[in-house]
Amino acid sequence: MANPQLETFLKQVKGDPALLERFSACPNLNAIAALGAEQGFSFSGVDLLKHQAEATLRLSESDLEAAAAGVELEGHLWLMKIVWG
Repeated sequence: MANPQLETFLKQVKGDPALLERFSACPNLNAIAALGAEQGFSFSGVDLLKHQAEATLRLSESDLEAAAAGVELEGHLWLMKIVWG
């Protein structure tokens, strides 16, 4: 289920180079949620994870194959990575 606050924040990030730089420097999804809160938005790191999962499920098979190969997809703000440890 889409979170309107999160959707609005992500659109703002895409349109503001300085905010995109701050967004890109966030070490995790909770830090992105904190950045959103600084901008007056209300969502959590879990909301971001759900958004990312839902967006992934909407990708075409060829886009999923590209993502699995590590290709950055146009229009996405972050890449998922698996850390084994």
